[in-house]
Amino acid sequence: APSCVYSPALAWDKRLRYSESIREKEMTDIVGKRFWFFIASGVVILFCIISLANFGLKPGIELSSGSMLTVNFEQTVTEADLKQELASLGYTRAIVQRTGEGNFLIRTSELTGEAKTALEDALRAKFGPITESEFYSVSPMIAAETARNAGIAIAVAAVGILLYITWAFRKMPNPFRYGT
Repeated sequence: APSCVYSPALAWDKRLRYSESIREKEMTDIVGKRFWFFIASGVVILFCIISLANFGLKPGIELSSGSMLTVNFEQTVTEADLKQELASLGYTRAIVQRTGEGNFLIRTSELTGEAKTALEDALRAKFGPITESEFYSVSPMIAAETARNAGIAIAVAAVGILLYITWAFRKMPNPFRYGT
């Protein structure tokens, strides 16, 4: 008898009736090789944990507080020149990203109205006319509250997933084991 998969639903095509494309010897024995799959998964997880420990996460302004200013320079400005000017103005930890031709996103610690105006005036004096396309600022209190709410949402979602899996496997002998 040929080693094949036969289905009456496929009987309309005689070529599929005796197809040998799916043979038992060609199928991967996932359960038998589960130890190796666990090892591979463990290596990937370990690599991710080491990467997180070394490089960390860079939280957005919503979680770490600060100000974000998007400006457009009419003259040609390089990212290095802009970073150097910001450092000379006292914003040594400012993050500068080019977002387009002449457009830059500048992220600094929280700026007051006067500090923002002084920064824009200093940039105009150094690089010529600029236009501000976006500015927003997040206080440390709002950032802490947002981070706390995000943590609560993650915890609630994890508990909800565990409860759903426990409910889905409720007829099994140990349903909670499948959820953890």
